[in-house]
This record gives sequence, C-alpha cells and structure tokens, in this order.
Amino acid sequence: MTDPFLALVTDALNLMHPRFAAAHGTAYAPDEAEEPPAARKVRERSFVMEFYHEFRRMWDQAEPVRRGLGHVLIQADPDAGARVPDLLFWKLGERGAPDERLGAMSFAFLSNPNAVSADQSLLAKFRDKPGYPRAVSVVIGRHANLPTEGLPHTDGVVTVFFDTEKWQVSA
Repeated sequence: MTDPFLALVTDALNLMHPRFAAAHGTAYAPDEAEEPPAARKVRERSFVMEFYHEFRRMWDQAEPVRRGLGHVLIQADPDAGARVPDLLFWKLGERGAPDERLGAMSFAFLSNPNAVSADQSLLAKFRDKPGYPRAVSVVIGRHANLPTEGLPHTDGVVTVFFDTEKWQVSA
C-alpha cells in the first residue's frame, strides 16, 4: 500500500510547471557544487516555491483530507533549531487532539552531491528528533546523469527523483 503522504508529494511534484520551477536553471556547475550546503539554496528555491504552490492548490481542493491525512499544512517548528529542511508538514489536531508533525522535505540538485548528502543527513535527524515520521529528499536532475550506483540515500529517508527531462517523478 502506498503512503498517502508520499502519493500527495508525488502528485504535487508532477503538477509543477517547468516555467516557474526552472526559472533559474536546472543544474550547478562543478565549481558551484563545492559551496557549503547552506549557500546552495539559490536554484532549489524556485522548485520549493512551485511545489508549495501546487501543494496549496491541492490543499484548497481538500486533497489531503480526501486521502485520509486530515488537515495538513506547512509551517515552522519552534523546536527545530537553526538549520531546518526546506518544508515541514504538520497535521492539524482535531476534536481536542494536539497538532502532529507529519513530514520533513528537502530539495537538492543531483549536480550538487554535497547538498544532497547534507540534506539527507538533516532529514534523518528530523525524523528522529523532533520526530517527523516521514522524511523525503527530492533529488532533481536528469536521468542520464544518475550515478551507476543509483540515487544517494540515507536510512529512514525516502528519496524521490524528479527527472527534469521528463518533468516528472521517476522511479
């Protein structure tokens, strides 16, 4: 059975419009990939914003509720610390229940392996503490550029590959 949260993430990714998500280019040059991970969020930012836009459209259509997730929103976490994943998802508490952490998500280009690694390590930490049960690393790039050993991955983190040639999530 497919996790409804991962299905929602995949559907929102597949709805993104290339004109908005790729506004600043779709790869890093080798010298840019050597920059510290905190400085690399320039090109990923348009992807994050376009994903958020599509997620919000799905939210407006009650898609998370329809999929059994309840009311889901993206917001900051007061217990998170200084460095956080790109998006933190929460499930709103209903009928007196408290709000719950639902998932943490980061975006990084395949052409920036240091950023992918740093994001996945951060996501693994967020899965354990403060306790986001789902950690999703979106790796963006061309299928032709995938390493022969496959996508980078970290235990406890689901890695989703977004193929910029087909403009969709690719298995």
